[in-house]
Amino acid sequence: MQWFKKAIDIIFKLMMPLVILSLMIGIARMFLDLRVVFKSPTIAGGFDIMVTNILSIFVVIELLRSIIEHFEVHRLKITFITDAALVFILREIMIGIYQHKMAAVEIASFAILLLAIGGTRTLAIMYSPDRTKEAIRHE
Repeated sequence: MQWFKKAIDIIFKLMMPLVILSLMIGIARMFLDLRVVFKSPTIAGGFDIMVTNILSIFVVIELLRSIIEHFEVHRLKITFITDAALVFILREIMIGIYQHKMAAVEIASFAILLLAIGGTRTLAIMYSPDRTKEAIRHE
């Protein structure tokens, strides 16, 4: 079991620079795509690209938070994973609605998915090992 923990730590240590690099590339790409905004015949065309880039960066930030938290508590907190999933789904919804490419069935499907993930997140907070330990100490 000890070798498994060491392997996981090594994997997470290797992931950290990759996620930071992805974040830096995303930010650089966002600045490079500013040219598209200014060259686009309509502001909406360039704005679509910028909104997509910004929302994608939010997803990467949530993943980075999850990796950093792993180093502090040596476990993945389900709340950070669900946060990343929620941000990703909200990103897809916002892009789809903004571009007027999302049908009612897709919106309903995403709404059900949001409810399921939101419920999972709520249960993860209510039954968190940290919260359970704290409740036992106060009894």
